[in-house]
Amino acid sequence: MKNRKQMQVSSMLGILSVVLFAFPALRAQQDLPAQVLHYADMVLYNGKVLTADDRFTTAQAVAVRDGKFLAIGDSAAILKMAGPKTQKIDLQGKTLVPGFCDPHSGNLLGGVPAGGSALSWINDNMVEITAGTVDDFLREIKKAVDSVKPGEWVFFGLVRNAGAYQLTRKLLDTVAPNNPILATYDTTQGVVNSQTLRLMPKDVKEGLFVDDKGEPTGHIRGWALGVLEMEVLPYPDDKKMEEMIQAQKEVFQKINSVGVTTMGSRAWGLPLTIVAELYRRGELPIRVRLSHEFGRQNPQMERYLKRMGNFMDVGNEWLKIAGASPTVVDSNAGNGGYWTRGPRQKLLPGTAFGLYGQNKWGMMFQEEDGWKREFQNVVLLGRYGWNVGDVHAQGDAAVEMMVNIMDEVNKTRPVKGKRFGMVHGAFRPADLAKRMAQYDAALSLSPRYVGIEKGAETSLVTQFGADQMAQVTPIRSLIDAGLKPVIEVTNLLGVNPLGQRVKRVSAGPATQADMDAGAGTPWQRYGTKWYMLNLEKFITRKHEVSGKVWGPNERISRQEALWMGTNWASRFYGDEKILGTIEPGKLADLVILGGDYMTVPEDDISEIPVLTAIVGGKISYEKALTQ
Repeated sequence: MKNRKQMQVSSMLGILSVVLFAFPALRAQQDLPAQVLHYADMVLYNGKVLTADDRFTTAQAVAVRDGKFLAIGDSAAILKMAGPKTQKIDLQGKTLVPGFCDPHSGNLLGGVPAGGSALSWINDNMVEITAGTVDDFLREIKKAVDSVKPGEWVFFGLVRNAGAYQLTRKLLDTVAPNNPILATYDTTQGVVNSQTLRLMPKDVKEGLFVDDKGEPTGHIRGWALGVLEMEVLPYPDDKKMEEMIQAQKEVFQKINSVGVTTMGSRAWGLPLTIVAELYRRGELPIRVRLSHEFGRQNPQMERYLKRMGNFMDVGNEWLKIAGASPTVVDSNAGNGGYWTRGPRQKLLPGTAFGLYGQNKWGMMFQEEDGWKREFQNVVLLGRYGWNVGDVHAQGDAAVEMMVNIMDEVNKTRPVKGKRFGMVHGAFRPADLAKRMAQYDAALSLSPRYVGIEKGAETSLVTQFGADQMAQVTPIRSLIDAGLKPVIEVTNLLGVNPLGQRVKRVSAGPATQADMDAGAGTPWQRYGTKWYMLNLEKFITRKHEVSGKVWGPNERISRQEALWMGTNWASRFYGDEKILGTIEPGKLADLVILGGDYMTVPEDDISEIPVLTAIVGGKISYEKALTQ
């Protein structure tokens, strides 16, 4: 018994000695903040942190660990989370905001092939022609064909005017009898010669237009063009594929330099392959969300849906398939192609479209009600559970078509929560805003029309008048209707290196519509200030060129503009739980701005430089001292 008591005393003394020995370390641990399991990897302090959360909370500092936000607070508290190896960034009063999310960017190299420049990666025979008459077009086509070997593909991008639409199979055969030709007006319509028609699958009929005698005219649209683009044309070889991968990486880096840390886009198989390879190599500088275009111009929609299954939202924080995107509904301002419910006051000179613009679904088929086939295709996407997003719909008739599809899908499958949405956003009248709000539709809009692009401003005023121009891109009204619209910026950034591979010729006088159609190259004009310029224009609605304020009642606050680029933008692709705001547990994507976004004069917001972009707690871009 005595021995047992001695052992107990000895044990207690041993435990006490351990406790006393460890007491200083225990006391030191008690001084550490509760959040610290290990030290923060990065601390940014002494700044103005705009979290962009629902309450628009502000702070002084942020701690990042394991690629996520650890804590937000005052500088003294956050600095306690730093250890010997923590990267410390003294913001020196600068503004810190969440990384910008751009839900619609056209800067994927693969694009839709007939969209233009992507065809240059098949071979170097891609020519874009601006001309006034059919004879001018034929002369330039012959020059290009004569410079290549017989049997080689030759591709042409045609400006959309009356002269271009006069081209036919027979006319092309006179200048290109031995080479397959694809000349496209846009992503849904083109014209081909007999050599190309011989390569088309025999079971493809819809979209191959014929004359009164049943002979093919050479005009190829919609479903037939989709088959030609994605199933018949040659695929890039390994060398060109590697060139595309490196070029795409360059594009992503430039997009990142304007503060964008997550971008979205439509994509078919080729661009998806390119982006996926960058992901596999660990070389994606930004996060990418894609709306797959397997349903675009597809004559076998339901067969594809059954064979593939639904893999929407499959992916991870870097790369995700976020939905499916169908054929675009209408066209653009510069060529008079907005599809509208009411007539224009005046047509643009040389335009190929009428008073109501262009219904692309309607022109895809020869029969008058052929558009119903594409309508049903999009309904099928929704009924099979896909989010139908990133849809180009500009005019109010095009928007109404998409809302009608939401109504139809909703009869059998709830649409709300599926992020059905449209991009660009010119005409969004009150009656359609109310209908879209009941589905919480995802809307991506650009201030190019009311704030930046001279050609678009001129075209819209000419066609619809100044009163209608004041109602274009009505952000204030959409917000008041209960929607959370999103800003799109990099679609027109002009950084795509594809343009360097395309031969461009101008033959004969261009029409006014041709001249107004171009968006220019904003990268050369604004560089890394491009995103901030777009934020400014939604706040002021003052046009960069004319100085006019279009629709002052549609102005929004700085807070709302920032939400459009961060908090609300994350919802576009279902990322609101992991991105878009500076909150503990979310992915640490940040932008350091070289000015006070909340206090500088409104007209100077565009002058605030993007100094640093951080993706997942790691610096992905830093402004060079020479910039």
